[in-house]
Amino acid sequence: MAITKRAKSNQVDAFIEGAPDAQKVPKLRGRKKPITLTFPPDLLDRFDAAAARHDRSRASMLAIVVRDWLEREAA
Repeated sequence: MAITKRAKSNQVDAFIEGAPDAQKVPKLRGRKKPITLTFPPDLLDRFDAAAARHDRSRASMLAIVVRDWLEREAA
């Protein structure tokens, strides 16, 4: 095995940044908004259990339920 000089940090950074998949992906701001809700504990427990049965987070399950309800309301 040949002994080589260690590459300088800026050379390493330049090499990594030159990779085709190294482009920074811009964060999409404004697509989702945080909200605060208050639920009775028993209702929240039931909701969390339903979300877990469907392998969903609380937030994603709530978005699905609200979207479905709004679609039914519009029909």
